[in-house]
Amino acid sequence: MIAIEITTNETGQRLDRYLLKLMHRDTRSHIYKYLRRKIITVNGKKARENYFLEEGDRLQIYLPPDFFEAMTAMEKPSGVKDYTLDIVYEDEDLLVLNKPQGLLTHPDHREYKKTLSSFVNGYLREYAHRTFKPAPIQRLDKNTSGIVIFAKNYESLKNMNRLMRERKIKKLYLGVVHGALENPVEIKGYLEKDSGKNRSVFREKETPEGKWVHSSVRPLKTGRAYTLVEIELHTGRSHQIRASLGAIGHPLVGDGKYGGRPHPEITHYLLHAYHTEVETMVFEAESEAINAFCEKEIR
Repeated sequence: MIAIEITTNETGQRLDRYLLKLMHRDTRSHIYKYLRRKIITVNGKKARENYFLEEGDRLQIYLPPDFFEAMTAMEKPSGVKDYTLDIVYEDEDLLVLNKPQGLLTHPDHREYKKTLSSFVNGYLREYAHRTFKPAPIQRLDKNTSGIVIFAKNYESLKNMNRLMRERKIKKLYLGVVHGALENPVEIKGYLEKDSGKNRSVFREKETPEGKWVHSSVRPLKTGRAYTLVEIELHTGRSHQIRASLGAIGHPLVGDGKYGGRPHPEITHYLLHAYHTEVETMVFEAESEAINAFCEKEIR
């Protein structure tokens, strides 16, 4: 018999979801069978799959130890030596990083090992266990650089996700756009996602597939051909900034997908998450690429 005591990291999770993470190499149907047949019990009693775990609960798992180890085996972190994290801030609950352009936040079907999440889980290997891995509370696109916050334990992840839902996390971006933008502008409308082309279409009027978006754009430094702008997101949709800026005729420099013209020295669009406020904490990170471009092109 294997005994597991529930700690703060697992408190509040549904029993079936906890077990699916714990025994991630087993199947959902098997997990439910173990519960029905009392192969897995809680505090010595049969428990339903929708039971919410409490700190101090004791799970009894009546499976062969070798089988249990095989079903719960964790992959070793990989790629840690290939990348040095740019740490903005770290405490016992949070890790705040400055993600570079060109690095995925999460693994996808094309890249699994060389992602920010993979490197972080290597760096924070002592915080990872069978049912929890340090996780980002938001995602930046591959070619967007800037601040990404990782929760180092389940309690901080729940708290950060709550703040995100309640829109109590303020995020500001820097971008370089085509044209001279003289005045602040509020961009409000609807975005339709075209998954086939991996792009979003901005609409001024509501559509059946459209999702409401709202961005505030403020010019910081204006030249004849380019403008450095600060963008605040009031909603968070895929490609919201890029599609919204393209819709008002000021696309990001280098963003050909949304109307940006090529530049001989720019291989990717210039967008950087530079400022994030979480309750009383403020995190900031500079973009060397944007600074260099502005010094040369915006006078």
